[in-house]
Formats: sequence, C-alpha cells, structure tokens
Amino acid sequence: MDRPNAQLQAEAARARAAALPFRIRAWAGLARWLLVLERALLALAPAAAVFAVFAALALYDVFSLLPLWLHWALLGLFAAGFAAALWLGLRRWRWPSHDEALHRLEADSGLSHRPLTHLEDRQASNLVDPWAAVLWAQHRKRLLAGLSQLHLAPPRSDLARRDPMALRGLVLVLLALGIGLAWEQSGDRLVAAAVPQARISGDLSTIVVEAWITPPDYTRLAPIALKSDTTAGTGKAELAPIEIPVGSKLLTQIQGLGSAAELSANGTTQPMQALDAETQRAEVTLTKGERIGIAGGGLDISWPIALKPDLAPSATLEEPQVTERAALRLNYGGSDDFGVSDMRLVITQGQESLELQLTMQGADPRQVKGASFQDLTAHPWAGLAVELRAIARDALGQIGASAPVAMTLPERKFYHPVARAIIEQRKKLAENAGNARPVARQLRQLQRQPEAFDGDIVTHMALDFAANRLNPRDGNPLAKEELAEIQQLMWDTALALEDGGVSMAMRELRRLQRELEEALARGASDEEIERLMNELQQAMNEYLRQMQEQMQQAMERGMPMGRMNPDALTLSQQDLNEMLNQARRMAQSGSRDSAQQMLQQLQNMLENLQMGMPMPGQGNGEAQQMLNELGRMMQQQQQLLQDTFRAQRGQQPGEQPGEGQGEGGGAGPGGPYGQGAAAQDQLRQQLGDLMRRFSNMTGSIPQGIGQAEQSMRGAVDSLRGQDLDSAAQSQNDALEQMQQGLQQMNQAMQQMSGFRGPGQRDPMDPFGRSYDNEEGPGGDAFAREGTDVVPPGSELERSRQIFEELRQRRNETGRPKLERDYLDRLLRQF
Repeated sequence: MDRPNAQLQAEAARARAAALPFRIRAWAGLARWLLVLERALLALAPAAAVFAVFAALALYDVFSLLPLWLHWALLGLFAAGFAAALWLGLRRWRWPSHDEALHRLEADSGLSHRPLTHLEDRQASNLVDPWAAVLWAQHRKRLLAGLSQLHLAPPRSDLARRDPMALRGLVLVLLALGIGLAWEQSGDRLVAAAVPQARISGDLSTIVVEAWITPPDYTRLAPIALKSDTTAGTGKAELAPIEIPVGSKLLTQIQGLGSAAELSANGTTQPMQALDAETQRAEVTLTKGERIGIAGGGLDISWPIALKPDLAPSATLEEPQVTERAALRLNYGGSDDFGVSDMRLVITQGQESLELQLTMQGADPRQVKGASFQDLTAHPWAGLAVELRAIARDALGQIGASAPVAMTLPERKFYHPVARAIIEQRKKLAENAGNARPVARQLRQLQRQPEAFDGDIVTHMALDFAANRLNPRDGNPLAKEELAEIQQLMWDTALALEDGGVSMAMRELRRLQRELEEALARGASDEEIERLMNELQQAMNEYLRQMQEQMQQAMERGMPMGRMNPDALTLSQQDLNEMLNQARRMAQSGSRDSAQQMLQQLQNMLENLQMGMPMPGQGNGEAQQMLNELGRMMQQQQQLLQDTFRAQRGQQPGEQPGEGQGEGGGAGPGGPYGQGAAAQDQLRQQLGDLMRRFSNMTGSIPQGIGQAEQSMRGAVDSLRGQDLDSAAQSQNDALEQMQQGLQQMNQAMQQMSGFRGPGQRDPMDPFGRSYDNEEGPGGDAFAREGTDVVPPGSELERSRQIFEELRQRRNETGRPKLERDYLDRLLRQF
C-alpha cells in the first residue's frame, strides 16, 4: 500500500472515530492499549525467558564455579539467544488498529451484530429526504441504547499454549529463590556474571590479605586493622561502617595472588604495585566515598566506611580583668573534635589587629583552657577602645573565634615628671614617624636638666642615645624596626624613673613564666623544665628584691607604709618560693597539668602583690587604723590560702614540706577542715565589722570589700564540705577583692582628706617647674581617681542600710537554711 492511500485511510479512520460518542471513544482507547500489552508480552516472552535463566544462574553464583573460557562461552550463548528471541518476537509486531480495538470491545462486552462498527456508518442515500434522515437518527439512537454495559476482559495470553510443560513457572521460582538467597549481593553477582574475571588456580585460603587504616597524627587515634576472609565468598554478611577521620591513610597488601589486583577507594580504582612475584601493595589517602575494596583474580573483598570530617574548633573568652599593674588577666578556652593545636588572642583596633600567643592547659587537647597575663601598657593602643577575641586553631589550620569583647586597653599612669614627659614624646613618635626631630629636641632638653631625674647616669645616657638615633647626621628617615627599638628604650627609661626596676623585673618574670608554661604544655624534657624553673625562681626573687628596695626608699623619704612591712615581705617570699618548689615537684613527678595550675596561682598572687607602695596620711585617726587592719587581714587571708594549699598536699596547717601527717586529721571539728573553716569564718566577721565602721565614717562601702566577704563565706562552706579546690579558689578571689577594696578605701580617704595619693606630685613640666593649673607636659591634664562619698539620706545610703540589714540576718545561725540561701542571693545583687 502506497503512502498516500495509507494517509487517506488513517484520516478516514479518525473521521469515523470522531463520529462516536466520547464514552465509546474512551473505551475504544483502553481496548487498544490492552491489545498493545498482550502483543508486547507475547513478543518479549522468549527474550525474558532467556534473561530469567541467565539471572537465576548468576544469582546462584554458578558462573564463578566455571572455568573462565566456559564462562565466556555461556555468556556468548545467552547473549545470542537473547538477541534472537528478541528479534523473533519483535519481527511479528503489529500495532493494533482502530477496528481491532472496536472488535475487542464488542467481543468482551458480548455485543452481537457489530453495533460499534455500525455507529461509524454514514447515511449513503436520500440525503435530501427528511424522512430518511429521521429514520437514520432513530437507527443510531437504538444502537446507542444497547451500549450501556460496555466492559473489557483482563489481558489474555497464549503462553500456556506455547509452553504446555509450564517451564516458565519453574524459571520464576528459581529466580525468586536466587534473589532471596543473594539479596544484598544480587547486584554484585549479576555484574560478576556479565563481566567475567580471571580465575584463581589454587585454594583461596592460601591468600593473605592485610589492610590497615592509619588516622592522621593530630587525631591521636590508634591504627585500625581491617579484618579480611578470602574464603567467605560474596555471600558474607554486611559489616557495619567503620568510622574514620578524613585524611586517614589506607595501606593494603596481598600475598599469594597469582594475578594483578585493584584497590577501590575514593570512588576510583587503582592498580596495586607488585613488590615481587607473590606480594602486591597499595597505599592511598581516604578523602571521600563509602566503601573501600580489593578485587582481581577472583578475589573480591570490601569494607564499608564512614568518613568523619574534621570540624572547625570553637573558642571562648571571659571578660578580661585588670590587675594592679594594669596588666590584663585573661581566662579563655577552646574545644575541637580532634584537638586544639594553637590559641591566640587577637586585638583589633579599627582596621589593624595584633596577635598574641596564648598558653593552653588540660590533659585532653579536645577541651583546653588557660589563663594568661598580658601587659599591653607599652603598646601604642593603650588607652584606646579595642575588641578582643580568642582564636583556636586545629591541626588542619581551621579556626574558631570567640565572641568579641569590647574594652579600653589599660594605660599606665606616670607620676614622675620626667617619666611622664618621655611617655608623652613617645606617643607623638608612635602617632607620626615624622615627629622624630621634634621629639629628639625635647629629649635633648630633658637630658640637659639632670636635676629633674636626680642625675641618674643611666637616664642621661638613654636620653642621649635616643636623641642621637632620632636625629641622624645623614638625614635619612629611620626604618620601622629602628623606631620600635627607640620607643622601647623610651618606655624602659620611663619605667625605671617611675618605680625603679620593679616593672622591668615583672616583665622578665612574666616572660619566663610564659616560656615555662609553654614548655610544660608541649612536653619538654625534664632538663629544660628544671632550667626554666631555676630561671623563674631567680626572676621572682629579683622582683621581690626590687619591691623591697622600693619600699625602703619610700620609707626613707618619710612616706608611711600601710599595707605590709619588711617582715611580711620576707614571709611572703618564703611562701612564694614554697609554691614554686611545689610546682617543681609536681613537674618532676609527671603532674604537669597540676604544675601549670600552681604556676597560674603563683602568677596571680604576684600580679596583685603591691608591697612597698606608700599609703596616704600620716598614721593619724581612725582611717589609718582601718587601713592597717585591712592590711593585717590580707596577711591572715594569705596565710589561710597557704594552709589550704598545704592541706591539698596532705600536710597539716603550718607543717613544713616533707613532714608526715599527724594524728587526729580529718573533717571533724578538730581536724584541719574544721579549723580552717572556723578561722576563715572569724576573719569574715572581722571584715564585716570593718565594713560597718568604714561605712559609718564615709557613708559608702567599697565594692571589693563586700565581694571579699561573700567569697569568704563561700570558702567557709567549701571547707566544711571538704572541697579544697573550691575553697582555694574562693580564698584567692577574696584576696584579690580585698586588694581592690584597699584601693577603693584609699581613694575614698584621699577625697575626704584632699591627699593626692602615692607618688603624685604637683603638676610639673619636664624641667621641674610648677604649673598653676592642672595641665601637664604636652597639655594633658593629670588623671584624678577617686570614689565619690555617698551623701547621707540619699538612695545609695538607703541601699547601704538595706545591705547591712540583709547581712546581719544572713549571719543569724538560727534562721532556716532555705532562708539563708535566699538572703545570699539577695546579697549578691549588691
């Protein structure tokens, strides 16, 4: 049939179908697709039978038991049979026609005389006769009335006629059993049957497969040996995934396999390297994928893995505290899933930043913490608003930052006129390097007034050297490094004028302690630790000696001492040396974390130690007496802290190191815990009495004294509960808070008496000339510090009375514990 006739017949069929109602056209379409399904099943049945037989043999792993040549032969036969069966089935394929679909619908619906076909007929004669048209319409109406019960029977097949022995059922049963037996290995077995591999000539049990996974060194995880069983076959049970860090190294080795093998890892395969005729090896770094395996020569072993990525660390930074010498006390911490390798403090000022190294403590590097003292008073940013962040870094270089802490960097105040003038010129030099020549001229003028710095030859030489360096004869500008050296020289000269060698000795002490903490953290040798311990002890003794000299010089100038005396200094030095020796013994015994904690406590005490500073007043009146009482209380608190340290080491209070523990120790009323709690509580009551007397005199309560009283109460509770660590911490906090309270009391008394404070002279220029106003050299006003006195009858006075009433009620032992705890929470609000 030519193409035009076929198109005409198709168009005629579509026209006839359009004459049918929509319901009949829908049923005819379903009948047509039903015929397509029946003919497709009939055409594909032979090919499906061939594939089913192949799949059943593959699922039962029959092909792995055959020689390679026979495997290839059977694979070729199955491929040829499948292609032939598919060709034969599709060769007789014919798309169902519209008439065949109507005939199938009529047959399944039980309609006789072909009514659906008659509906497609058209009126052939008497087209102009109206009675003939009416008669034709009545004929179609009668035909439609008999088509109300149309339906289609299920698909029919003559496979039973073609397969009288029902072999198709046997194949389906074998296929279902094969799927059930192989299950998770079904895909691997089908692939192995479709892609033949080389066979092993020999026993699989003689092949040795070894595999190790070595995690990266920074994870501190032990290597993992992978289990392998070459005789288990492909039907072995699936193993649970092995969790390993990303970047781990996989090393595999095979012995006894006659043919080449391949290693599958990271989603790719690579050939294993032949070391000799019997041994093959491969090594790879694991970065991705969920499975690793070895295949080749009939060998097929795999292991599921779960790669664990290295997450970024996190860091925390507490609110920094400012010590007596304007140093920052930082408490920080960091955490990482595999360990923090480095911590730094980042200080940001505008667009610039400064990084400082931080030491870490803790036996577990995944959770580290630390405390550090940073003296930034010499930095040009001192006195400016900055942001501080703690940065934790892991071994891969990933970083985590803490929340920013905004603060103003503490600035050292200088009272000596020449020291103040030198610092003023140093600021100008730091702001603009072009000020080098004007600064040199100012330094030269200072040098020519030796009486202003008591004729000190070191100061004279330092000023001369700095002036010459800032005004070179060749006229070339100085390099950045040279300017930094001159600025450091000017800072050291000002410090020496202000407080002698105390500040420089403290700087050396901080440097050595930082080196010692870093050495303990990195596990340095015992010889290096011992060397640093000796240097630290020498630096500490030098610092204490400088403070003692400063105190003696102040006494020679007639300035009264209100904090400590030379005897107290000698006792304190003995205690500090004992703490350092205790840290030395801890390091020698291997308790390096404990040694670091002891060094932190030692540095905390040294940072807040203010021996030898002159006190205002001439020792007259009740004010001086209260200051002296507070100084004695601080000595008693320090002794109680030492007793707690000795109790932690198993010694009785007052016992010397090396002596045995006496009888009668324990937590009872007569034991060291009970004695320490009673002594601490008695000291707390004395401090409370001092608070009341000072409040009655000035109308204010120093905040540090109130906080110290609360810390003492916590120390009493901890001692009664035998919690020595918490007791030591509370006692140390009380000592620091008493130090702050002493300053606050001092400032309040200065305002009441009009005294300017220790070391504060009348405003003077660098040449010793007095000013009538408050302007100092460079136009900067002198800083005035003090504590406002609370006027009687004010709201603050009322708050003080409430505080006193709450504290008295809290000290009444007859009240229930629940009420006293509530009063404690109220007292913390003050």
